[in-house]
Amino acid sequence: MPSPNSECLPDTTTTLTAENAPVVVAVQSLTMVYKVGRVAVRAVDNVTFTVRQGEFVSIVGQSGSGKSTLLHILGGLLRPTSGSVLIDGQDLATVSDRQRTMIRRQKIGIVFQRFNLFPTLSAEGNLRLAESIRGTNGSDPAHRRELLRMLNLEHRLHHKPLELSGGEQQRVAVARALINRPKLLLADEPTGNLDSENSQTVLDMLRRLNQELQQTVILITHNPEAAAIGSRILTMRDGKIIADRPNSPQ
Repeated sequence: MPSPNSECLPDTTTTLTAENAPVVVAVQSLTMVYKVGRVAVRAVDNVTFTVRQGEFVSIVGQSGSGKSTLLHILGGLLRPTSGSVLIDGQDLATVSDRQRTMIRRQKIGIVFQRFNLFPTLSAEGNLRLAESIRGTNGSDPAHRRELLRMLNLEHRLHHKPLELSGGEQQRVAVARALINRPKLLLADEPTGNLDSENSQTVLDMLRRLNQELQQTVILITHNPEAAAIGSRILTMRDGKIIADRPNSPQ
């Protein structure tokens, strides 16, 4: 359904397909090596894949598979040992720390397992703070309120985190990650601290954002049921992608 605030949201009148959508993420021969004493641990081992605009990609794997390290590299929080990771054409592996921070602010939204909301601020206040940090100075209240509407939080605008349920807090965290209209939304175990009902609500919201706004999403999870909402599933083991298959969410 078209939004009444169409100027605040991406134009979705043209349906993108896998064939004609631009590449948002291009990862090539990506490797991350940690030194543990004298042992070199390859947390991410020669990983290559691409993600196009509007895709919902789930990356699934057990603890220690390398998926969280991969997410931190995609989010510009870690510099890889070797390889390239292009976000909307800019290589996070080669730019300066300052440039990587700017790319993260402008093009990447991250939702973590822990909500990380400021407890003294309301839901809207948390979003206004995120706008300020990203340099928009809280100048787009229509976009802010439209996100909260889509996430069924417009009636909770003035509530502080402790007055919200876990599911509501995570939805505020999703709205905060989307406040700068990122090219890429990364979700790191976003349902890990939620019960089954709230987990499903958050997953449904992520899927709706992908479908209605053509928001590109990469979901990191160890839970196959959560991964199943993606239209494509990558499986990681021992730092490698061992499977990459299309999926038809129910």
